[in-house]
Amino acid sequence: MSAKAKKPNALKHGATSQEPMLWGEKQEDYDAVREGLDLEWTPNGPTEENLVQTLLDLLWRSRRLSLFEKIKAQQKLESIHRQNEISVHVEKLGALAPDFEAATSKELVEEKLAILSPLYRNTILSKWPLGKDEDPKGGGAKIAKGLQDWKFEKREGPKEFLAMSDHDDLHLALVRRERLDAKIEQTIKRLIQLKAAKQAQRQLEPNPPR
Repeated sequence: MSAKAKKPNALKHGATSQEPMLWGEKQEDYDAVREGLDLEWTPNGPTEENLVQTLLDLLWRSRRLSLFEKIKAQQKLESIHRQNEISVHVEKLGALAPDFEAATSKELVEEKLAILSPLYRNTILSKWPLGKDEDPKGGGAKIAKGLQDWKFEKREGPKEFLAMSDHDDLHLALVRRERLDAKIEQTIKRLIQLKAAKQAQRQLEPNPPR
């Protein structure tokens, strides 16, 4: 077995290697990135080991940021879809306004409510309850006006895209990504410079006498 093969993975030891795994992350994936960096850079000495560990932390943070952005975007998209579903029901309820406008007594209002689905009936009664001391002839008109005035925007196509592409969120995401990429690039440059300096120093050292 070669000396290189016998050398333990420099990044497997120390408290800094104990990265907590969040949802969607796997320890084996983290270990694979760590072993790949150790193989690529073959850190020699504590300074190089610390730089490679820093690079590992930054790359894992970049991966975590990508996962965070995907989950956040998915949650936002699901929220928009739920609101679009609500807008469909609001539109259907709005079409009932003329029926309630024509209901000029409490009995007629109750008849209209009775033929509706429990969802629609409970929604109407929760938003425009029929009071005991209320004018029986005004209940239907109150519900009708409420249904007419109730608006809920549906966001599909370009509107959905614009709702997903919030300018402030995009700007913040770009700033985070740029800062992280800059730190990764800086750490790689420091590693290259350190290895180059060591190599130059070895070349200047006199050869041992034979």
